[in-house]
Amino acid sequence: FNVLQGGAEGMILFNPTLADTASDNHWLPAVHLADGTDFVAFMSSHTGVTGSFTDGQKADGQGDVIAAFSSRGPGGLGLKPDITAPGVQILAGNIPIAGDPALGGGPAGEFFQAIQGTSMSAPHVAGSALLMRALHPDWSPGQIKSALMSTGLQDVVKEDLTTPADPFDYGSGRVDLTVAGTAGLTLDETPENMVALGNDPVSAVHLNLPSINAPVMPGELTTTRTVTNTTDRGQTYHVEVDSPAGSQISVSPTTFGVGPGMSRELTVTVTSSGPEGQQFGEIRLVPNGPGLPTQHLPVAWDHTQGGVNLTQTCDATSVPIAGDATCTVVATNNSFDPQTVDLATTTNTNLLITGVDGADRKNARRVELDGVTLSAAEPGVPALSPGPNPAGQWLPLSLFTGPIAVGDEEVVNFNTPPYVYAGQVFTQMGVTSNGYLVAGSGTAQDVEFDPPGIPNPARPNNVLAPFWTDLNGDDAPGIRVVSLTDGVNSWIVVEWELNPFGTTDNEQVFQVWLGINGVEDISFAYDPDNLPTSPHALEVGAENVDGSDGDSLGFNVPPTEDLDVISSDPVPGGSVSYQVTVTGDSVGSGLVRTEMTGSGIPGVTVEEDAIDVTE
Repeated sequence: FNVLQGGAEGMILFNPTLADTASDNHWLPAVHLADGTDFVAFMSSHTGVTGSFTDGQKADGQGDVIAAFSSRGPGGLGLKPDITAPGVQILAGNIPIAGDPALGGGPAGEFFQAIQGTSMSAPHVAGSALLMRALHPDWSPGQIKSALMSTGLQDVVKEDLTTPADPFDYGSGRVDLTVAGTAGLTLDETPENMVALGNDPVSAVHLNLPSINAPVMPGELTTTRTVTNTTDRGQTYHVEVDSPAGSQISVSPTTFGVGPGMSRELTVTVTSSGPEGQQFGEIRLVPNGPGLPTQHLPVAWDHTQGGVNLTQTCDATSVPIAGDATCTVVATNNSFDPQTVDLATTTNTNLLITGVDGADRKNARRVELDGVTLSAAEPGVPALSPGPNPAGQWLPLSLFTGPIAVGDEEVVNFNTPPYVYAGQVFTQMGVTSNGYLVAGSGTAQDVEFDPPGIPNPARPNNVLAPFWTDLNGDDAPGIRVVSLTDGVNSWIVVEWELNPFGTTDNEQVFQVWLGINGVEDISFAYDPDNLPTSPHALEVGAENVDGSDGDSLGFNVPPTEDLDVISSDPVPGGSVSYQVTVTGDSVGSGLVRTEMTGSGIPGVTVEEDAIDVTE
């Protein structure tokens, strides 16, 4: 619309990098390029370029490509998304009156449109569920969901058109109604269990969902899934699994029969000794008889330790027969709740345990220390005090960089050099459109336009808020982020230039300075000639990592001067340690393994050390 107002006859619309294209109802003839890289290079190196619009030609597009705009997991304690469905270039009806160009409306007289978005994908899934309900009127919503998910097509690629997608892209796959209605097994869960366990970081993994997600998997985790035979005859299935190198998924039983309408519990154990980080695997339930589809459950886990950290260090990697090595085991509570843990150290047949200090020797190859309560860690507490920003005066970032556009209720995450806040080191920050940032990364759960008061245990936490209020970037420059140095020290500086929601031409400007010098060095900066104001609720303050403490100027108290954030040191949680002396017993690869469990720890934390026993 704007190009047309400028007198143009046509338009070339390009994506800066490879992304989706769509035949929108344009206001003038237009071509949409999936990747404008070559086009921009050509235009930059040529002058007097002209072009013409040729007749369109029918061609097959590539299906089952995850849209570039599609949200990705993880999305909390469950594996998200659940499933994907067609959502790009979808033929849809249209209101044949001109829309508001400012809101992206198209010209009049168009009864149909090709459209894209979650608003197109969601009705595909909803319609699929309705068809399933018509086919199986006695199935619960949970059973319908599990049938759709477990039969999803997984031959899907990322937006680059080649890289295979993963469960954080598509969940269980693309909905496939050619087989979903014949699913022989379904899973279901009660509303009561969803309420009781859905937000429990230890127990949510045990919900009877058609996927498994362990955001914290410290070495070994066991859960169960219950499947129900929905057919009118007995069925037999065998289990297949896929898991990455260094990890293993095991399911018991590996073959099982289940009568018509009956259920069977499957025990799933995930173990990982590979590098820490996000991993994916899969469980396949393969029917032994004809006429039923193979069903699959995606499995996701992040191999990382939980709130209690376990270390095991041995002073030798090789000993001779009758030679000794000493292994030290330490458990430290890094969480903000007391934790009671049980520890056990075992050896294989090549090593004997010949000495113990600080634990109980149960036999020649096992040591235990049970029921140890570790006191909670206490986070550092930030406080505000008047003080100049590192520049000594207001320094607008427009001198250094252009703005990054943001809309309403957004969070933009940045990777950063290490900075210190309240005793912790962070290498990311989530900058929201509402005048605060989250130390570490932020998600949609950390975006809140109405400040709830500082401190507050509800998300967002770990907040640095120079001017937390309801702001909107739709008609404002946006945010700026730069790295500045005085030749000795350096800072990351974030500047907001946004309108209070519901206003225009009313930009409020303020900054956060984050020192990247190995110590906490944080300031809030304001233009003394243009101090920010807002017609909405506001708060200026800082909060610690769990929202248990913090400081603010007070509710609805605007800033009048620059402020420094000064935090107390965190208090470490309790720890316990013991030593185990092991002696070479037979030639071979010896192994010392320590396991730790606790009520506040998901799964079993495992640490292993190899000690070769030689002649």
